[in-house]
Amino acid sequence: MVMGPGRLVGATELMDLPGADQDELARTLKDLAWINRWLGGTRLIRTELPSLFYGLRGPIRILDVATGYADIPRAIIGWGRRRHLAIQVEGLDHHDEILQLARQASATYPEIHLQQANALDLPYPDGHFDIVLASLILHHMEGEEQVRLLRELYRVARRAVLVNDLRRGRWAFLLTWASLHVVSRSRLIHHDGPLSVRRGFLPEELLALAGEAGWAGAHVSRHPFFRLALVGEKNTDPGDATADERR
Repeated sequence: MVMGPGRLVGATELMDLPGADQDELARTLKDLAWINRWLGGTRLIRTELPSLFYGLRGPIRILDVATGYADIPRAIIGWGRRRHLAIQVEGLDHHDEILQLARQASATYPEIHLQQANALDLPYPDGHFDIVLASLILHHMEGEEQVRLLRELYRVARRAVLVNDLRRGRWAFLLTWASLHVVSRSRLIHHDGPLSVRRGFLPEELLALAGEAGWAGAHVSRHPFFRLALVGEKNTDPGDATADERR
């Protein structure tokens, strides 16, 4: 491992390694879904999304990159159902074993479609989705890959991109380490969670990456539990087409 200026680079998280035990992986994903729900990730998405929905005519099409267990898509669909909003979510991940578990957990959500693909080479035309989400994937990449990812997310979005990642810092590391040892017994989470914080970002770093990727009007907001939301909105007329017309 090499420590860059304040940010850990060259590290590998255990969940990125192939050949994980299926039972351990399933338990870990369920713990992560709980952590997402109560410690910031899902709350961040649900806080930021409504303002991005304004003026969109349904069904609203969302792409969730690095969807993992698809707990965020399920939360979005549940939120939409309660408000009678027509939402469709495409969840994308490179990890086949995780996608299998996500499909099982999402069996009662026909609005969700899951597929395996490379986040750096998204298999969609420009502007195919109203909104593109990416949670906790940016810190897994380094250098030009980070810019390439942000460029791809922005390319396939018609209205906006929302990136959810971690804010780096001493207190963030210490409190994450302590809280994860309380709420989970997963060795994967105990190892990967604090490591992810050390690979996280400062707000100005995210803005700089967005600028390199060609985002217009990007902004960053802070959220509880050391989360950062990077949002890039496009200058489009929200009522220029229905989702069906864009297919």
